[in-house]
Amino acid sequence: MKRVVTAVVILLAAALVAGVIWLSSSTGRIGDAAPTTAPTPALGIPPRPTDAFPLTVEYVFDGDTIEARMLQPNDVVTTSNPIRIRLIGIDTPEGTPTPECWAEEARAHLSTLLPPGSTVWAAPDRETWDDYGRRLFNLWTDDGRFVNHELVAAGDAEAMAVRPNVAFSDLLSEAQAGAEASGAGRWSACD
Repeated sequence: MKRVVTAVVILLAAALVAGVIWLSSSTGRIGDAAPTTAPTPALGIPPRPTDAFPLTVEYVFDGDTIEARMLQPNDVVTTSNPIRIRLIGIDTPEGTPTPECWAEEARAHLSTLLPPGSTVWAAPDRETWDDYGRRLFNLWTDDGRFVNHELVAAGDAEAMAVRPNVAFSDLLSEAQAGAEASGAGRWSACD
């Protein structure tokens, strides 16, 4: 009887260890296993919308403007020619004709988030064109990060509400307040 109890205890312990190993490798919480899904957006930060469409980044002009190409035209973008995109709700320092403080850092951060050749996901707000012939979109990285928010939260951009494209203006304003309070990016480097 004592042997049977010992054998059952050993089997239960082995099953418990196997379950912990399996659980940790499938969730990416313990050990070196990577998560099997895209990162979950932080509380209040919108995930990529289901109606967002993919584009291929061709060039990063500055911290708030890129050029990208639509591979499959859709109802919003009907050309496969490169289009210039201005990120909605943010403004970064100008790089030309005379570079402003933090212009190059903002451009470098956007280039890191959206390097040429990468996929970016775009979603419009209410208006999709600005007065300079650029398309107006909110952008998400291929792994689901909200680019407009990331730039503001890092102190590379300031929030800028221009009606009617104000869907995320409160979120971006809150991100700017946090960046200013912590002295992130331009908020501690520029006067």
